[in-house]
Amino acid sequence: MASTLIFVTLFCVVAVLVYMARYSGRVRVTQSRVIHAPIEQVFAKVVDFQQWGAWNPWLAHEPGAELTVSGTSGQPGSECAWDSDKAGMGVIRLVRIATLKSIEQRMQLKQPFVVHGRSRWTFTEREGMTEVTWQIKARVAFTMRAFSQTVKGALELDSRYGLDRLASLLEPTDAPRYQLSVLGLQEAPACRYVYQTYQGTIKGLPAAMQECFSGLHSQLAVLGISPVGAPLALYTRTNIKLRTTVCLMGLPIGDAEVGDMPVRNMPAQRVFRVVLQGDHSALELAWYLAMQRMTQDKLKPDQRSPPFETHVFNASTAPSNDWITEVNVPVLVTN
Repeated sequence: MASTLIFVTLFCVVAVLVYMARYSGRVRVTQSRVIHAPIEQVFAKVVDFQQWGAWNPWLAHEPGAELTVSGTSGQPGSECAWDSDKAGMGVIRLVRIATLKSIEQRMQLKQPFVVHGRSRWTFTEREGMTEVTWQIKARVAFTMRAFSQTVKGALELDSRYGLDRLASLLEPTDAPRYQLSVLGLQEAPACRYVYQTYQGTIKGLPAAMQECFSGLHSQLAVLGISPVGAPLALYTRTNIKLRTTVCLMGLPIGDAEVGDMPVRNMPAQRVFRVVLQGDHSALELAWYLAMQRMTQDKLKPDQRSPPFETHVFNASTAPSNDWITEVNVPVLVTN
């Protein structure tokens, strides 16, 4: 009996090792952005680790986390490190510099996942502006190999967020920008709304929202009814791999009678909320930040209720920097 148990255990261990060996664990991420600032200013913000506290994407998960810099900042051999409950752990070491052209670094992320590798920055002047490319080549820990695509997706969003935060420090105040604010647990009131269903690509959502909201407004106006709240977008099914979604786009109507227009009710519920101020191109980052913070706070989504956005302010005549969108993830309440 004991020998059989040992054999089964060894077989399971070997099976897991063989399964994990199918994955290389290599992760490659490349993000680029044109920043409306001189190349000297952009390069200085990246090469000097003393500047990283203002835009490091990993520290965004815990704004109060401290960044520790060692060595001569801006010179090969210098390091920046962080270690906190929500931001995780990480170390980046400056390896090589080609002034105003490129920067090479070694990086180790130890939490929320173990990643070892290199990052390379390249800078190109574009008519007074700067094109920045941040490339990460890394390998995830053996035990995480099966989840390498998940790690890659997280690094893509983190590096994109980092470049956007870097740009916000250097570009003019009227340049397109956004800000993400974590409000945490909030109470969302019950809501009765008319809606239209969108089924298609995530990329096509912004245009579809404008069309759907406008169409619903027109139909309600014919009935002499005005919405009693901000437009809603409820995501009933989303396939991240295929980049598709089924979304209910609605307008709150209270107790108004709307004839044969489709109507649904959303119950009062507790949600985890992140607020995006700015263009909707950053909505994916807002959702990512919400899910990251919920994981760190050990909160579970309530699968019975769809996550939703509340488009608090999105006037067609207003600058996109002033748009306000609330991202809401229903939270499972346990007694």
